Amino acid sequence: MEPGRTQAIVKVESQRASEAFDEAGKLVPIPVHHDLAADLFVERGITERLTLQGKLYWASFRDDGLSQTAYGNSELGARWTAYNGSKGVLSVYTGLTLPVAGVDKGQAGFEARLLAGRAARIGRRKVVADLQLATLTGSDYGRETRLEGSLGLELTENWTLMAQMQAGQIENGTAWLKDEISITRNFGQNSLQIGWRQTPFGKNFTKASGPIIGLWRRF
Repeated sequence: MEPGRTQAIVKVESQRASEAFDEAGKLVPIPVHHDLAADLFVERGITERLTLQGKLYWASFRDDGLSQTAYGNSELGARWTAYNGSKGVLSVYTGLTLPVAGVDKGQAGFEARLLAGRAARIGRRKVVADLQLATLTGSDYGRETRLEGSLGLELTENWTLMAQMQAGQIENGTAWLKDEISITRNFGQNSLQIGWRQTPFGKNFTKASGPIIGLWRRF
């Protein structure tokens, strides 16, 4: 983010699952599981290289008619741009994490992340891609590793098609792969994102899918 500029993103997602991946990655039936989650992500440019960012999270879980509301999974940290040139952008992020309230296997932790991005043009269309590698602590289940990527294709001046993925693994054997396809419409300083997220693979993880809606604001 440019110095003095802020971006805020509110995202809401609804996920439903009736199957789960066991420890071998095979699907097994489970009671219908519903998740409704929302998060607020804010980043603020401090200098040409330094950006502060934070995230607040809320979620509601329902299994077999029983529901639970949780707050937490919050983040606060800083991103430092190590390289910004014609070949792309390379930056590092460090920050603190807080677990979802009410979760027994969680505590305050630490996140370190390496980010690489590139923008290019194919004809008149802009293509943007990024890849992120992160390691997180703060769970009694063990250290968590994530690999995340996104690819954006500018369809017109105001419409962008995006494909995103997130793969993760925890030392206790839990693993997952999520993918998401969405389209974004720009309205000046605001954007509306609508898409679908699913879990095609996992271990000790639910096979969930559902819609996502995001509202972006730049000021």
